[in-house]
Amino acid sequence: MYEDSYPKTTEEWEKLADRRISPAADRLFAGIFLLYQRATGAEQNDRFQRDEKSWSAFEQAALPEMRSFTFFDRPKNMMRTPNSVLADAMGHIWMAEKLPKVTGQPTTIQLIQELVRQIASKYEITPIERRTRKRASLGLDILA
Repeated sequence: MYEDSYPKTTEEWEKLADRRISPAADRLFAGIFLLYQRATGAEQNDRFQRDEKSWSAFEQAALPEMRSFTFFDRPKNMMRTPNSVLADAMGHIWMAEKLPKVTGQPTTIQLIQELVRQIASKYEITPIERRTRKRASLGLDILA
């Protein structure tokens, strides 16, 4: 997904409800943004404060979406937990200060973009199928 193609409003993000057709990294990006936006009320161009409280709130909002994916560490040839992947990526961003500094603070979108870039560069991201094959083929998941 290119920056210019990101939805501009919360309503446009809500239209991405069925994200199963998107690449995994794009789905991860959209899911983290929606959960963070719902938890904090932050919009995409709001400035993200680099303090412990803001990072903690971001981590608590992002972790449920991270648990919807598996992360395979290519160099180490092993699966990693969502908690460790998120902590590693956030630590890298925090320490390396990889985020663009636009008037001192990055925006919410810039933070999430860099987080997903860090994760996608190190891990193979695969969504966890929530529906069983039988239910999916019969369309029964819409009744649940």
